[in-house]
Amino acid sequence: MLLSKEVAVYINLAACKLKQYIAVMLKQNKVALTPEQFLLIDLLWNQGPMSQQKLADTMQKDKNSITKLVDALEKKKFLVRKRDEKDRRSNIVVLTSKAEGMKLDAKETGIFILDKMLVGISEEELKSFLSTLNKLSANMSV
Repeated sequence: MLLSKEVAVYINLAACKLKQYIAVMLKQNKVALTPEQFLLIDLLWNQGPMSQQKLADTMQKDKNSITKLVDALEKKKFLVRKRDEKDRRSNIVVLTSKAEGMKLDAKETGIFILDKMLVGISEEELKSFLSTLNKLSANMSV
């Protein structure tokens, strides 16, 4: 197999396995969120309320995908939509006290999951890997 094709195959496999691994680990650690829901809530924990469009841009997802994620999290009572006073066509997504109440435990669980995933990989290897991923990402910009 061509090296470039092998790289593409392994990136895809690793991405799929990463989602599966995080989903299983979240469930085992009693965090009632999918990996994407966790990422969205973590983004709001870190950056505060934001519009659905900003969430879509930051997470590099289309607006329909973000709407589905927000709908699911709103149903679970982790967030609410509020009208943007500056732009009434837009909604601001705000975390509820339920989401804020689980922040510390969920973040600790997230760190535990990542630490477990990275066992045996040195800091130098991680830095090199991140550098390569950044280059790949830059090369795929359209």
